[in-house]
Amino acid sequence: MSIIAIIVALAATAVSAISAYLAWESVLIWQISLEVAIVAYVIYFIKERRFLIELFSRKTTRYGLNAIIMSLFAFGILIVVNLIASKHDLKKDLTKNKLHTLSDQSIKVLRALPGEVKLKAFISPVQMGEFEKILDKYTYYTKNLKKEYIDVDKDPLAVQKYNIKQTGTIIVESESRTSRVENLLGPDDPKLEEKITNAIIQVAKGDKKKLYYISGHGEKLLTDTGKEGYSEMKEQLEGGRYKVEELILVEKGMVPADADIVMIAGPKSDFFGPELKALEAYLGRGGKCLMMLEPTSSPTLKNLLAKYGAVFNPKKTVVELNPLQQLAGGNPLTPIVTTYNKESEITREAKQISLFPIATPIEKMEPIPPDLKVVTLFSTSAKSFESDLKENQVKPNPKLDRKGPLSLAVSVTGKGTAKVEVTKPIPGAKVEDNKAPDFRLVVVGDSDFASNSGRRFGINGDIFQNILSWLAHEEDLISIHPRPQNTSEFEITETRMRVINLASIVFAPMFMFISGLGVWAARRKK
Repeated sequence: MSIIAIIVALAATAVSAISAYLAWESVLIWQISLEVAIVAYVIYFIKERRFLIELFSRKTTRYGLNAIIMSLFAFGILIVVNLIASKHDLKKDLTKNKLHTLSDQSIKVLRALPGEVKLKAFISPVQMGEFEKILDKYTYYTKNLKKEYIDVDKDPLAVQKYNIKQTGTIIVESESRTSRVENLLGPDDPKLEEKITNAIIQVAKGDKKKLYYISGHGEKLLTDTGKEGYSEMKEQLEGGRYKVEELILVEKGMVPADADIVMIAGPKSDFFGPELKALEAYLGRGGKCLMMLEPTSSPTLKNLLAKYGAVFNPKKTVVELNPLQQLAGGNPLTPIVTTYNKESEITREAKQISLFPIATPIEKMEPIPPDLKVVTLFSTSAKSFESDLKENQVKPNPKLDRKGPLSLAVSVTGKGTAKVEVTKPIPGAKVEDNKAPDFRLVVVGDSDFASNSGRRFGINGDIFQNILSWLAHEEDLISIHPRPQNTSEFEITETRMRVINLASIVFAPMFMFISGLGVWAARRKK
């Protein structure tokens, strides 16, 4: 009778504990099991009271109880540590390319939020899980980001107020600005993080920057959707921090006063004198300019760049013999770059490869003109050399060709020279005594790296974006992050998590404990 009672008691205790943990709402199951266990224990103690009194009077039993109490004490310490850890959430993404972590740029933006920003996700109940997974990544890094989930079926007034046209829309709000993220495809959307982070930047940092794109000299076309076009670049910029507008300098005669950045990409025909003076005047009043040139670009820019300590020699191209060229199809005219200047804010975090098809060397002048700071950004390998480009063909001359490494890009900073009334302060720049703030200029010996096809290779797109962030005095947006890759995931539900906890926290230690008791009992018999 006593043996049956103790077996029933232990079984009922196990059923009660497991059912209470996995299905607390099923009250009858665990409560009835607990009551059965209590009754069985009472019956066992009554039947075996003499044996138990004798057992607990033994010295060996007291030692055994001490060991059990110490084990329970240690187990209690582990529980307390686990509870403390649960209050201080720590996460570590161990995947090779940080697939489950936000990019460095997004993390920088979140940690630098000056005030509260609200994320309102308008979703259906079936979307709750996937949107929690998305937004939890953002709220983990800052307390200034508040999330709210709005059921489109239960709150029609909110849907009407925010003019929600489809589920899955996220409204991003600060005290004075509002942005919206639409057409989300869920966690598998390749531009998911880009869309949400850009919306947060927009409400946190204010109005978009004005970027003027110089045209009229055979530059890349912003409307070209082909491999060499800039349509994707324009879409990315306008979806983020910039308003892009084409500018024909020969018609305007000057760079508009509201220009935050001026961009020139792959010009083929000559610049007229008034255009060059307009660019020089713009830099003189503290302008910011990005020039992306080609071996075939207009030689009229050579003298202008020389004034700013940058050397550009038209009709010169880079021939790269680095073994990494196999990644570019073995084309020696498409240098693969792995050498970056770690002292520059633009390329400090660059570790992966980038590609620059048919590039021309852009180097700093020696000696550097006074009051200028000229910095090399990245270079080719020592196995490269500079060669002449004649009639669109490379004419190598091993005896005369200059050996690498060859600089492909430089950044230039200097003091503005024009004494002007600055009506629109440039972020990050100091305006004193009616003098223009410092100017910034970046010259890259290739324009294809930012094209629709080129920007997808390595960290090409990140380098381009970092150059613009540096020019705009938004260094906190500069980052290099790994490219996401397709991966499979194992979905962890709450029930599965509880089963895992039971197996690792309860059953595994219990198995070890019972095994230890078995070994102890076996040795006692001997």
